[in-house]
Amino acid sequence: MSTSTRHRPRTPAKNRARGSVPLWAIAVTALVAAAAITVAALLPGMQHSRPPAAAPAPPVTAVAATIDGQDVPVRELALYLAQERAATFTYFRQKFGTDDGPDFWTTEHDGQTPAAYLRKRALADVTRATVELNLAHRQGLVADSGYDAFLRNWQAENARRRTAVATRQVIYGPVQYTESNYFTYVLSNLAAALRDRLTDTRAITTSNSALRSYFTAHRGDFPHQSFATAHEEVRQAYVLDRYRALIERLAGSARVRVRHEVFDAVRVT
Repeated sequence: MSTSTRHRPRTPAKNRARGSVPLWAIAVTALVAAAAITVAALLPGMQHSRPPAAAPAPPVTAVAATIDGQDVPVRELALYLAQERAATFTYFRQKFGTDDGPDFWTTEHDGQTPAAYLRKRALADVTRATVELNLAHRQGLVADSGYDAFLRNWQAENARRRTAVATRQVIYGPVQYTESNYFTYVLSNLAAALRDRLTDTRAITTSNSALRSYFTAHRGDFPHQSFATAHEEVRQAYVLDRYRALIERLAGSARVRVRHEVFDAVRVT
């Protein structure tokens, strides 16, 4: 759209000198106005460039990862995050000299934050536990290797213990298990049963020659003993070593699918 300009009579010089604004003032005013317009135009973009607010913590039932087809809920992952916190803090303190503080978990060191390091360790832990539980399921030692089944068993065990205490029956261990303690208890007992099952089915063999070779290679673990006197101790150590190696192999080849929209939002502090 074009705009026509009318010619007005020129004002006498003496009148212009009294009432008009100097040209330099007009120029400065124009520059200030232009700067204000520019800042106003940039403000929306500047606001969007600010760091976003922390995402809300996902619900404990949300799936953080899937390992060999088994869902790992946030509630289960949180157990391993709690277990690995102290080791993570010690690692960063010893390697980088960091101290605890409000920015400890989010400050990068060699391109990695303590929070990311902690999540990585927790994921490795839960992967090993999952392949162990799945193996126990395949061996017929557990009916359901999912975490929901564990929670039901935990609640049932605590209910049984409450009833036993109320009726003055003898119980062993705590009156009530915490979720974390019961999970550790179950995995420990299950691993022992699984080692026996794998030995009985000869998935882990304990030939005399294999045990003797192990005894020779680990002679320092059996001081002042002969192979004959240490035979049972050697067998147990050998089976444990082979069992751990098996679980590590299974964990290393596990199909791990991380749901980062959930996994990365799990609180570590």
